[in-house]
Amino acid sequence: MITIDKLKKKYGSKVALNGVSLEVKKGEFVSVLGPNGAGKTTMIRCTLALMFPDGGSVEILGKNPFKDKSVFREIGYVQELPNLPPFLTGRQVLKLSAKMKGASKDEVDELLELVGMKEFADRQIAKYSKGMTQRIAIAEALLGEPQVLIMDEPNIGVDPIFSLHIRETFDKLKKKGTSILMTSHEMEDVKKLSDKVVLIYRGNKVFEGNVEELVKKFLGIVVVIEADQRAEEVLKGFDFVKKVESDGSGKYYVTLSEDKREELLRELVFQGVKVRSFYLDVDIEKAYERAINNV
Repeated sequence: MITIDKLKKKYGSKVALNGVSLEVKKGEFVSVLGPNGAGKTTMIRCTLALMFPDGGSVEILGKNPFKDKSVFREIGYVQELPNLPPFLTGRQVLKLSAKMKGASKDEVDELLELVGMKEFADRQIAKYSKGMTQRIAIAEALLGEPQVLIMDEPNIGVDPIFSLHIRETFDKLKKKGTSILMTSHEMEDVKKLSDKVVLIYRGNKVFEGNVEELVKKFLGIVVVIEADQRAEEVLKGFDFVKKVESDGSGKYYVTLSEDKREELLRELVFQGVKVRSFYLDVDIEKAYERAINNV
């Protein structure tokens, strides 16, 4: 649905993108991570034909967005800092966009309800908070049920309750077959939503894989086990257990030299340890920090 191939872009002598490639399949949610200045927004702008790349190519729904503008009828876009007309109301913005996209008026009301802005729909954009403006921008992007949704930091300024609500909405869209490409610093959203994560640093793609693979690559394999006191003694008997740390309340953080989680759990139970919970420690924030520091 989205294919970015060897995308290059320079600003003078500064390299913003150095041959970045990625793909978003039908019904897939791909998150792009990276510090400020990594090239994420430049990649989004080149993908949407808002900026000409110096090399590489982009295809969306099998079409070249630089040559075939009809593809934009199937794309929803949320920019990092929405530039909505301040003199219009939220409802007016959505009605104008609905007219251009051929969406129904009923959809405007449905989306205002979805993003929690029905009560404030007739207030001017100029009087909105940053989070309220972002909600209208998300509603605008969802008009016309786009096949592709591209978002650059969609949750800037929004409160945690709305963030949870819109996360559920994105998950439903994905299940319907919508392809979603998002840049974000909100790691909880990335962890809960992403089928795939791409890490960009100084214009280069330095990682591609799922969240679990990101954590395993940069943090190693850390299993969290809640069990009785016998666990610590038993755990130290495995040659693939590198380190065991306890918080003193029956929770153990076990670092493995290789991914032998199934064998570990089986042996713990076999040796009579009462295991209450057993899961991989998916600390994406720590993994992201380690990845950036080690590039």
